Amino acid sequence: MLIPDKKPLMVMYEENYQALARLVPDMGIDTVILSSSRGLPDLQMNVVERGKYTLTIAFLHALDDNEIVPDMYLKVKVYNDARVAEVLTYQNKTGFARIYTYPNNKLRYPIEKRRVNQFFSEWLAFCASKDYRFVCSVEA
Repeated sequence: MLIPDKKPLMVMYEENYQALARLVPDMGIDTVILSSSRGLPDLQMNVVERGKYTLTIAFLHALDDNEIVPDMYLKVKVYNDARVAEVLTYQNKTGFARIYTYPNNKLRYPIEKRRVNQFFSEWLAFCASKDYRFVCSVEA
């Protein structure tokens, strides 16, 4: 279980941006595949939307061919002008409020937004620790 970090959300967004920029130094690419030489599952990144100052990126981490653990899916909004990155979608759940009352109709954890962004931070650290590298894919 993730233990919530006490730092402000904006600091977490800034740290996520910095970690993402290290893994994806050229965010101008449209589609890239991130793979590992250690035989770990591939990671796919797709630019879903590109604005003047923003980028929406979808990540799909295929976690082998098993039915028990679903593939990890994240959609992240990158604000290049502010240098922050925030999770928009995790496992097809969207629209995270800053705080939820508990109990609630969506059965969300009270600090769900913080938890998914903290997960993103830890996932980026995992990718860096396993030496994942982005390689440009060839578009047909």
